[in-house]
Amino acid sequence: MPKKTASRKDTKDLLARALAAADWFVNSQMKLPRTWMGDNCRFLYYYYMPEKREVPGINWTHGRALFVLTDAYRATGDRRYVESMELGARYLRALQPLDPYYPITYGSIREEIPQSPWGGVLDGAQAASGFLMLHTVTGNPDYLRRGRAFCEFMLRTWRPDKGLATCARYYPEKVEYLSEKTPWACIHHASAIPFWHLYKITGEGQYLSPLVHAADRILDCQRADGGINFVADIKAVGEPPLNHHWGLGKGDERFLLRNDDGIVVVVLAAYELTGDRKYLDAMVRYAEWIMANEPHERPFNAFGVQANNVLDIGKAAGKDYSAWVFDHLDKHCLKLQAAGTGDPKADGGFRGEDEEGNAGIFGGHALDYVPTRNTCYMAGLLFRLSGKGTGTGFSPWGVTER
Repeated sequence: MPKKTASRKDTKDLLARALAAADWFVNSQMKLPRTWMGDNCRFLYYYYMPEKREVPGINWTHGRALFVLTDAYRATGDRRYVESMELGARYLRALQPLDPYYPITYGSIREEIPQSPWGGVLDGAQAASGFLMLHTVTGNPDYLRRGRAFCEFMLRTWRPDKGLATCARYYPEKVEYLSEKTPWACIHHASAIPFWHLYKITGEGQYLSPLVHAADRILDCQRADGGINFVADIKAVGEPPLNHHWGLGKGDERFLLRNDDGIVVVVLAAYELTGDRKYLDAMVRYAEWIMANEPHERPFNAFGVQANNVLDIGKAAGKDYSAWVFDHLDKHCLKLQAAGTGDPKADGGFRGEDEEGNAGIFGGHALDYVPTRNTCYMAGLLFRLSGKGTGTGFSPWGVTER
């Protein structure tokens, strides 16, 4: 089969599509008429096109918005991307408790609103990486301080026998470990990604042991054929429901990750840090499994993750896997981008909501929704393919190097 590559015209079009996705974040950002309206400046969780209804974003969706807008600003130098990021960061700042009176949860990031009683650590980690991305384009030390505070929270609560904490509780304050209930839930180890980002920015090495530990726990979840299950021991959990991470197929296929939430970043980081080939070899097996078995129609967001994985693993291994990506790009990415609707809260975003069955909370059909999840993954893919970005937050590359 002839090798597929992107022509100059193609890369220009791919960059335009990536920037349209970035514009979706800017254009759909909530700009409300009264200062007392608490949702002001929030990015969206998703948008329901038929009724023009929206769900405000939460901590992780804001982190992902900052990932995309970082690439867009670096590609164009257009200040409106930074201005949008800084407005969104106002909301994120309100979510992060930095009161030393509360030493357990200091630096963590609340989930939905400043009054939220909890914060998922994996979700907060994406917000923390967003702070770090914003620091790289503005130089504002407060964003670095906040990203570091979250990493210090994770380091402070990390336990070699339990791994990273999975949840912060605030009333009263405490942390919880999912590993006490479920054996090493795989995607949770993507919480270590901001450790890598902070290390690349500052060279501070105290965060590296838990990062490598997380990579080892990810490898515990890999099957002999290269696929990765959502837990290390599938016999220790019940039958998984279908969602945007796993549950697709029959039998043991239901345990396979389709949307892995960036675990490849952690494993490739461990390879760069240690030089141990086991990490790279495991990821090459994973890329080969993806190319042999994926993509599927659902979940809609999975192809963006899988294509990014294949490209990043290929880059690390010195292999060109781009033909597989281009073979599936039109059906599983480009055709999902909303365009020509005349609705600025839809155009440029990527359709397909998988979290609430076949739709979102407003009913309808999955393709009636424009979610942050899909738009971030697909934009990262398009920036990679255009040669003008790396996917920042969900890539081992793209952070300011020391």
